[in-house]
Amino acid sequence: MTGHRNTTKVHRSGTAAIIGRSNVGKSTLLNAALEQRLAIVTPTPQTTRDRILGVVRHGSAQIALLDTPGMHRPKSRLGRRMNAAARTALEGADVMVFMTSVPPRVPEEPSAHPGDVSLLQDLGKDLPAVLVINKVDLWKDKAPLLPLIGALSQIRPFDAVVPISALKSDGVDLVLDEVAKLLPERGPVYDEDFLTDRPTRFFASEFIREQVFLQTEQEVPHSVAVSIDRFEETPEIVHVDATVHCTRAGQKSILIGHRGEKMKQIGIAARAQIEAMVERKVNLKLWVKVSEDWLESQQLMAELGYDPDGGEAQP
Repeated sequence: MTGHRNTTKVHRSGTAAIIGRSNVGKSTLLNAALEQRLAIVTPTPQTTRDRILGVVRHGSAQIALLDTPGMHRPKSRLGRRMNAAARTALEGADVMVFMTSVPPRVPEEPSAHPGDVSLLQDLGKDLPAVLVINKVDLWKDKAPLLPLIGALSQIRPFDAVVPISALKSDGVDLVLDEVAKLLPERGPVYDEDFLTDRPTRFFASEFIREQVFLQTEQEVPHSVAVSIDRFEETPEIVHVDATVHCTRAGQKSILIGHRGEKMKQIGIAARAQIEAMVERKVNLKLWVKVSEDWLESQQLMAELGYDPDGGEAQP
């Protein structure tokens, strides 16, 4: 009697939290995995302030990727809240994607970054883990990666190690391959067309904040929040009224610019991003307001969409 080979693919699904220091490329990895721009990306550290869910279909697996704020030494209530958001994301995850990046130049003695060491000693000890080393395209000679991998692997074991260039989408599929292997065997958690649990108005506020980061002086971005005061959709047009909050009058002057030119530039660029997302014309109106204590005020943080305890309030 001849048996029939079972060719049914095992379906896996679950959550993978992307954890790491600021500016190692976590949001770029999420966008590359989704093949669309969901998380904002700037050269400024601590750009990401909330955990952002993006659901990827990869082979027979459904992977819920969680982009998280970069772990850092906080200087405000907002900073403490960002660190708490990253830790909370790990609590419900099935896999930890620990992400680091190489410096622009190869050091004489490659070693683990002190921030990576402290995070690995503290986070996700009981979770399966994939080590992702980003920006490896900066090093022509890849041999120095080996002592770096060895140093990190001595702190905790990894189920896989994947060098990548997230900006070039090089190695991203390999990351998804390794994550998929570690997920539980079960059916899809999300519907086939589900992408994220964030509302459109959240991304509208993020696109505005991104342009503030990209177009203003270095001192301004960390002191800025964006509140959506009106978000009204019609079949032809979306009306968005938003307020850009800062902490000092001098920052307000920078944001507005000479004769309002800076805020006009921010609005034009942000509107283009929102229109690409909603696939409709957008009427965007922006105001600037000094909210001196918002970085430390529990009430103001909540009003601006930042749960001061690290949860998921919405703007």
